[in-house]
Amino acid sequence: MTTLDTDGYVVLDFLLDADLLAAVRAAMTDALHHDGARGPGGTLHVDDLCGPAVEAVWTAPRLVAAVEQVLGPDPERGALHVRAPHPGFGAQALHADFAGPPPPEPQVAVAIVALVDVTEDGGATRLVPGTHRWNRTAPGNTVDRTWPGEVRVALPAGSAVVLDGHLWHSGTRNRSDRRRDALQVTFRRRG
Repeated sequence: MTTLDTDGYVVLDFLLDADLLAAVRAAMTDALHHDGARGPGGTLHVDDLCGPAVEAVWTAPRLVAAVEQVLGPDPERGALHVRAPHPGFGAQALHADFAGPPPPEPQVAVAIVALVDVTEDGGATRLVPGTHRWNRTAPGNTVDRTWPGEVRVALPAGSAVVLDGHLWHSGTRNRSDRRRDALQVTFRRRG
């Protein structure tokens, strides 16, 4: 069984029910119409999602419990935005979401919530289990290169992967024929 402590991540199946998933997608559409997208070509980024559905994601009990397991009680909210690679895009180098060598206690936790079904070939998040404990930075030049021990996390829509922000991870190239929409929700250790 995958655990946050040993592997650095955990999957939360069906974190969002069908109604909440539809409401989050509507918030994304509203933000797109209001503010437009940002980011480099090929990958759509949408910021400033708001409303009751987005608040329900921030406060989802299973999500909060997993984040608190990484960061301790009452973590601070970081950012919440959509990252949605079009077909052929989305590949990233392995990285951690904290600059520099990891401090003694984790400082960042990230949840990636699938807004559509995400297959292994459709831009699934790749993770290198255990690297959150290695006390070194991720290697460069790993875009589209397999790393020993990596796993790719396929998620049905509404499910999430929560990870210690010090874990090496990346988006993979979307080799499907449709856009891969997902929320990225970031929390920080309080103080």
